[in-house]
Amino acid sequence: MLNFIVVSGIQKQLAAALISGFSCFIAGALTGWPAPTLKKLREPDSAIRLTPSEEAWVVNALHITTILSTLPLGSLMNTLGRKTTVLVLCVSPIVSWVLVYFARTSFVLIIARSIGGLWLGGCQTLLPIYIAEIAEPRVRGIAGSFIMVNAFAGIIFVFTIGPYVSVPLMAVINAVCPCVFFMLFSFCPESPYFYVMRGRHEAAGRALAWLRGGAPMDGELNIIQTSIENEAREGQGFYKRMLLLITNPANRKAFFIVEVMTFLQRFSGLSVLNSFSTVMLPERTGLLTADHCTLIMGIVWLLASMCCSSLIDKLGRKPLLHISSIGIFASMIPTAVWYYLDRETTTDVTRVNWVPFAGFLVFGFTVSIGIGPIAAMYPGEMFPSHLKAQASALSNMVSSISATLSTIMFVTINAHIGLFANFLVFAAVGIVNLVFTCFCVIETKGKSLQIIQDELKHGTRKELGVDRDIPEIGCGNHGQRR
Repeated sequence: MLNFIVVSGIQKQLAAALISGFSCFIAGALTGWPAPTLKKLREPDSAIRLTPSEEAWVVNALHITTILSTLPLGSLMNTLGRKTTVLVLCVSPIVSWVLVYFARTSFVLIIARSIGGLWLGGCQTLLPIYIAEIAEPRVRGIAGSFIMVNAFAGIIFVFTIGPYVSVPLMAVINAVCPCVFFMLFSFCPESPYFYVMRGRHEAAGRALAWLRGGAPMDGELNIIQTSIENEAREGQGFYKRMLLLITNPANRKAFFIVEVMTFLQRFSGLSVLNSFSTVMLPERTGLLTADHCTLIMGIVWLLASMCCSSLIDKLGRKPLLHISSIGIFASMIPTAVWYYLDRETTTDVTRVNWVPFAGFLVFGFTVSIGIGPIAAMYPGEMFPSHLKAQASALSNMVSSISATLSTIMFVTINAHIGLFANFLVFAAVGIVNLVFTCFCVIETKGKSLQIIQDELKHGTRKELGVDRDIPEIGCGNHGQRR
């Protein structure tokens, strides 16, 4: 089907990445629907009445299942394949929305959120790997940024329709999305890396030829085969592979970079502002209510992630991470000052009550153009093929646990110190991320997955004393020197 729509290899890769990224739109909707819905469930005529404790369980059930599902799904993707595992998981969001439609008790809503967590865990674990393995180095950044673009779009979608439709109608509308995704993604190819891992070299050749526009790809296929064969010799079995993430220096370096970046992404304030912006912002900012401001924030975050898509393979990952880090610091300091003056002193700051909204906008833009999407795509770029399942699953667990801990930290600091102190923490994380990016993170722009592994093992080209370019694969030259 896609052959009638796209012609060149680049177009096919981006089409497959965009369609696979639509799964994150579904995940974003599953994540964000309680925000506009819990207000309705508090109304006197609501069919379901939730206690504060039950509301907390409804919100957190999705994240708990996400944490528990990552390792099993990571193993499943190496058995069934990246594509097949995602297609099988399509039943998860459909069942989740069906339960929301029929829900009349808090228990059913909790079960619905728990089942939805399987989909979120699958997307966060599988999608970065699938996209990294199908895309050429020169467009891998653009393709990987589709993950965050779709996630923000899904959140904005439920934020937009949630206040204006009933809960059952919202469930029906969102249940259509995984059905559409299943039909579209069925026409996308499986990862050639998976086929090689399973010894299906002819299938890998066909998938690679489709992704590269039908040109002969023997050189790239041979490199993939050699790389996977060498990696497979390092370890067989689940526990040995897990151990290799720590004992092998290159894997340990990759693991350190990915997990620290994931931790900093969540503790930068991304999870907190996404969940609590409506209740933190002033009730009115000019003519805008807090709900309006939150919706505008979501749109700005989406536009920023789209900017990241157009810049990431031109500027590189590290420059965008630098911009993101500086932006977090620059936006959170004045926000902290405003909340300190407003909540901790008698100073009247109502004339400048636009400061928090402006700070949130700048924060969201800079996070979405840098650390937000880049931290999500790095697991697919940094790990060798035979360890990607376990490493990506662990990264997903770190992300979910960090999001939970950052929320707990926010509530605790707010209760015992003051709301302003949270923004000082976020600003400090921006500085830490700037230093970490400068000295620890490696640039992956325009590099094949094999060369990234080579740099993790032996150092960068400058460190190796290599003056000329190392030949890349899959960049339109089919493994030949440029």
